[in-house]
Amino acid sequence: MRRKILILSFVLCFLSLGINSLLAEEIKPLVRIPFITNGFQTYLELQINGSTEKLCFCFDTGAGSTVLDRNYLAISNIALTGEKEDMTTSVNVVQVDISNNNKINVNGFEIEGIKFYIESLSHLNTAPNGKKVAGVIGFDLMKNYVTYINHEENYIELYPKGTVLYPNSHVLPFFLYEDQLPAFQATIQTESGKTLPVRLVFDSGASFTSSLSSNFIAMHNLDSELKVKVQVPVIGGAQSSASVNYLSSLQQLNFGEFTFQHVPVNFSTSKTGAMATDSIDGVIGFDLIKRFNVVLDYGNKVLRLIPNKNFKTPFNVNLTGLSFRIINNNLTVLGVMDYSPAKSAGIIEGDVIVSIDGKIFGSVAEVRNYLKGSYKTKKFVIQRAGESLQVSVKPANFY
Repeated sequence: MRRKILILSFVLCFLSLGINSLLAEEIKPLVRIPFITNGFQTYLELQINGSTEKLCFCFDTGAGSTVLDRNYLAISNIALTGEKEDMTTSVNVVQVDISNNNKINVNGFEIEGIKFYIESLSHLNTAPNGKKVAGVIGFDLMKNYVTYINHEENYIELYPKGTVLYPNSHVLPFFLYEDQLPAFQATIQTESGKTLPVRLVFDSGASFTSSLSSNFIAMHNLDSELKVKVQVPVIGGAQSSASVNYLSSLQQLNFGEFTFQHVPVNFSTSKTGAMATDSIDGVIGFDLIKRFNVVLDYGNKVLRLIPNKNFKTPFNVNLTGLSFRIINNNLTVLGVMDYSPAKSAGIIEGDVIVSIDGKIFGSVAEVRNYLKGSYKTKKFVIQRAGESLQVSVKPANFY
């Protein structure tokens, strides 16, 4: 009799799991929101306060505030309160104008009570479809729903609170940093072999792989881990809010059941802002997040992670030392890192990239994706002061 009961219990448990799995696949979302990606960030379209204009917003799980570029106030029917509030960015705290109780429409689904923080976003690159980025949204889109983000087919789905999606997938509990941003426990192993626990924000708006806060770095004397002090500028929030990161790597990064080897990491030097707080130790960015399809359940404070086709793609490591920006429709060198192959080859800030290996690039993301992970010598044709030059760059691990 006991054996029969055990077998029956097992069957019921199995059937229950099967039913849950079916529910996860068959339940209808409240809305499906398509997005586009450049491989470093994701972008969706929304309408504000009944406007027919579809605006391009960066979707950012690390954005607690919904931000609108002040150039889009008029077409968004925005009414400012006349007050200013502090908004914490990754590198500092800035004062911004605010607008309360707005409505957004995403693919026919309306969400009310949106508070906009108004600032200049002119420093952000355009989306892959050529549209200017009008804003940033994250927490306000997801906080009242269970959110499913599919990084293979490029869409977001919103479900009612309490919906159980993909119950057999890996569960990663999180806590809310600043009551808005999902942060979880992980472990890192540094290049010198130190094993340290870390609290990391799940930040899809960060175009890099991972970053550690300045306080955490100081606490564990991690500056000594730097092979050389290769700097990269970081802009957070307002256009004038800039900081510097040093580039390095981790032997390992572990969270949940997942382990990643030789992970690129930024060492923040911020004195204020989110990356200088004691409450978190760093972030993982889109380069890691895109390797999963993700369920974000704010009600139960859990992430569900489903590895996807991106899981084993090469990390976004800068092997040339170049950064780029589109200026007057030209792909232009924004910076050249010290100690880098590009510096040794003689490329300088302001050079216009005509082609690389005979290929012409129309966006920063295209050229970054082309250069990512390749150690083959690259042949650049550049324009400098009206003169055409040919330069060869041999990518290398220089930091």
